[in-house]
Amino acid sequence: MSLERIARKRALNVLGLNSGTSADALDMAAVRITRSRGIVRVTKLAVAGKRIGQQMQELVFQVADSKATTTDQIILLDNLLGKFIGRAAAAFIRKLARDGIAIDMTASHGQTVRHLPKKTRFGGQWVNGSLQLGSIDMIAAQTGKITVGDFRQADIALGNEGAPITTGAMRRMFSSGGESRLIVNIGGISNYFYFPKPKSGLPTSAADCGPGNSLSDILSMRLFGERCDRSGRRAASGTLSNRLLSLLLGDPFFTGKALSTGRETFGCEMAERIIEFGRRFKLRKEDLLRTTVELTTNAIAIKIWPFVRRDTGLTRLYLTGGGRRNRFLVKRLGQHLPDLDIRSIDEFGLHADYVEAAAYAVMGEACLRSESLPVSSGMFRGEPAPVLGRIAQPPMVGPQIKVSMRVTD
Repeated sequence: MSLERIARKRALNVLGLNSGTSADALDMAAVRITRSRGIVRVTKLAVAGKRIGQQMQELVFQVADSKATTTDQIILLDNLLGKFIGRAAAAFIRKLARDGIAIDMTASHGQTVRHLPKKTRFGGQWVNGSLQLGSIDMIAAQTGKITVGDFRQADIALGNEGAPITTGAMRRMFSSGGESRLIVNIGGISNYFYFPKPKSGLPTSAADCGPGNSLSDILSMRLFGERCDRSGRRAASGTLSNRLLSLLLGDPFFTGKALSTGRETFGCEMAERIIEFGRRFKLRKEDLLRTTVELTTNAIAIKIWPFVRRDTGLTRLYLTGGGRRNRFLVKRLGQHLPDLDIRSIDEFGLHADYVEAAAYAVMGEACLRSESLPVSSGMFRGEPAPVLGRIAQPPMVGPQIKVSMRVTD
């Protein structure tokens, strides 16, 4: 279907695609987005996941974690990921078609391999940036569908950090006219979304908190040869090292004003420092995981506590992301925030594993409509908001159009 025809439709079925910091799976969420009389409604249709194989995951981490990445590696991984995402999406689209659901377009966030939110002096100018791989042209070619991606770049072009980029979409899906809502996503990196009750006079806010699962997963692999600490059982058997925790909380991310972060800060380098501190302080392996969980929960609690204190109507915290399955982490978070009833975001009708994929579907539809979506709190108060995303059309040979041209003086 042509871009022109899709843009004329009031209701679109959009497939959102996302691979998070952990690079372990592709999340796919099909939603129906309907516009009527200025109101936008988002309805879940179906969700699915596709595991990312160990070989491809290792390639992602090689590019993401190495400072010696070559241009060739970036180019090839971009197209490799694009093919993988496109083929997985195409298979899901065919299944949906058999169920009577026709997908109009896809929207892919891709795989973040480098996030540099802090402005750095480079080439005589102050610049920052973020890089997501997974060619949207490859996805469009594999699916035969118009594909939207590169969502962070427009926000960066306005001088911002390009993260957390889903704030406007999350507000569209989860804000309420009757109550304030606070959502925390515990993925590889943790971030929060605060949507106050309308007319409360309080501003919408969103930002990264710090590590989510990234550090614990890396340490689990390095220390125990396990992909993750399931349910936090090893961390639960460890002893908190307040000395190590204080050192970790001294990281510039916690003491500065950055809104976003990534594996560059809370990845392999910090994991190696934690292991070295463990040797120096004679800590057990389990103690390192226990202290890392405490770092994660402290970071989240510190970020969201001002909203809990100021908004008396805020009684619940909704969790999304894989970290919600870590029982020990959730228990510690609850002990830090005893006034909040901690729940899964599933109760709103969308599986917590696929919230971000659905958010990118919402953002893709907005891009197609040339609609700007707010990213930071200031944009909800009138600052310019960007149209997020870039559109790629399937590289198919269409009907030839005859063009006559006459040049006159």
